[in-house]
Amino acid sequence: MEEDPKVAEQHHRLGLPPGIDPRKALDSAAMERVLKAQALARAQAQAATTVVLGTVVTLVTSAFGFIAALAWNDAITALIVKYLVPVFSKTGFGNTGLLVLKAIVLTIIAVIVVVATQRVAGRYAQKSVISAAAENN
Repeated sequence: MEEDPKVAEQHHRLGLPPGIDPRKALDSAAMERVLKAQALARAQAQAATTVVLGTVVTLVTSAFGFIAALAWNDAITALIVKYLVPVFSKTGFGNTGLLVLKAIVLTIIAVIVVVATQRVAGRYAQKSVISAAAENN
């Protein structure tokens, strides 16, 4: 009976004589080490895949956040031009003054949003820690 060409090539690469099954060529301890190494390699590959997917999600989320920020910039600029330019045009600020005013208004809004977001995140994290501690007890 002649060996399959693929099996013969495998035997040749592994240096095994014909008729020996490569899976049976190792003793049980060596086979156990091989299986553990394979399981570890699969786990590491899965972890790497998870990290890559997490990174892609973060990048896409950041990109859409940036687009939303640009849209809000345009909206806030339009509101400032519509409502504050007529008021401050009489003061002699000029275009530079209006740009500084816009920067101040946007900074105040950003600080308020960041502080509010941190408070909400802090409460959520505190609830998570409390619930995790309750589950462990």
